[in-house]
Amino acid sequence: MAGSTSKTAAAPQPKAAEAPPREALSLQEKFIKLREAVPSISQKQHSDGVKYKFAKIFDVYELLTPAMNQYGVNFDIVAEKATRHTENGDEVYYHTYQQQTRNGARIVWVYEADITIRWTNADDPEDRLEVTLHAIGTNDGGPDKAKGSAWTYCLKYYLFEKFGIDQGDDDPDMNDHGSEAPPPQNRPTAPQNGAAGRNTGPQPQNAQNGHTGASRPLSDAQLSRMYRKGEDAGITQAQINEKIAKSYGQQDPHNMTRAQYDEICKQLDAEAKKQQGGTANV
Repeated sequence: MAGSTSKTAAAPQPKAAEAPPREALSLQEKFIKLREAVPSISQKQHSDGVKYKFAKIFDVYELLTPAMNQYGVNFDIVAEKATRHTENGDEVYYHTYQQQTRNGARIVWVYEADITIRWTNADDPEDRLEVTLHAIGTNDGGPDKAKGSAWTYCLKYYLFEKFGIDQGDDDPDMNDHGSEAPPPQNRPTAPQNGAAGRNTGPQPQNAQNGHTGASRPLSDAQLSRMYRKGEDAGITQAQINEKIAKSYGQQDPHNMTRAQYDEICKQLDAEAKKQQGGTANV
């Protein structure tokens, strides 16, 4: 007798729970939801080589991206436009300058451009917002690293301001930048390859903090900003450094106090307004 084969019916699989429909919100209303999702970020010490704590852009994305997914918000960089041009109109995204450090001279790359970002409501793609930001960054590792520094730094602080994110502590960019410059009290008074090849300035005077120059060396980004102001005024980097040496006794501009730095920037801004062409003195 032929055998019979019995089949066991497969048990029905439970249906996956469907996500509840997303509440219909405008892009601006979703921004409020994102702001509520990221009220603050804790600064961290990201490596043993950096003494201070700070927030990286990835710390922002770690909290912001899940909220963007939840509420249906997209974020894209859609344009990059140079803000500097050659005499014949060619776009210039990079330039370099030479910086004196305790280990000798180094070439610093500077990237500068306007970048346009676009926020889009995923539930209504016509509901979007475009914002143009000015990005500037420096790095001695090459133009690619200068661009990476500029974009991440620009976006990080834009997102901090856009969503009112509390970092908890003071901005570390104004606190500790001692990786390149030696402590002020150990700073040699010999000239650092000045414009004339000799020390033409007065001996450094003690600042209010009890040391020579700033209690915290100025950052590369701050000096780049200062030198850019000089370019706008038709004043070279060498002339600015000579002025700093004569006025404040600082052979390394990093060791100016913040008040001295602000004074130099103010003078350069004033000179740029009245400068009609040619080279001027600070």
